[in-house]
Amino acid sequence: MYGTASPGKHDAIRSFGVDHPIDYRGKDVVKEVRRIAGEQRPLDLALDAVGGRSFRKSFSLLRAGGRLVCFGASEIQSGERRNPLRALRTLAEMPRPNVVRLMSQSKSVIGLNMLALWDSKQSLDEYIEPLSGWLEQGDIRPVVAQRFPLDQGPAAHRYLHERRNVGKVVLEP
Repeated sequence: MYGTASPGKHDAIRSFGVDHPIDYRGKDVVKEVRRIAGEQRPLDLALDAVGGRSFRKSFSLLRAGGRLVCFGASEIQSGERRNPLRALRTLAEMPRPNVVRLMSQSKSVIGLNMLALWDSKQSLDEYIEPLSGWLEQGDIRPVVAQRFPLDQGPAAHRYLHERRNVGKVVLEP
């Protein structure tokens, strides 16, 4: 399993099961995955929360039958303020699915937006319920990086924007 993170988080992602941590800031992720795997298209599954050009790069690593799950666009925002020009550039760089190409390469691209799922059903229970058994059995173990009292919401946001977390940040009442 490959995972991207800054070098300071490599030990943490190894503890989550990542065999090959890659410094996404200092290395070309596509070249590094291909070097380690020894093949051009080694991935069955790519989970991409970065967006923009990253979706295209992740797609290029898929073998026939591979799936790319796009579930975020962190590339849109850098720092605490939104940058509309950066957002437009990131959106412009996102690949547009070509169904004929997907069929000919036997690959899948899946978009995931939890807000859209919520809007369609007014509940996420249908999606969360299967996870509860795994959680109870210890098959999945959510990682909480930091807990903040609710009145320290701005500090929690700074913590996230500074990318200091490895895991979830929780606001508690």
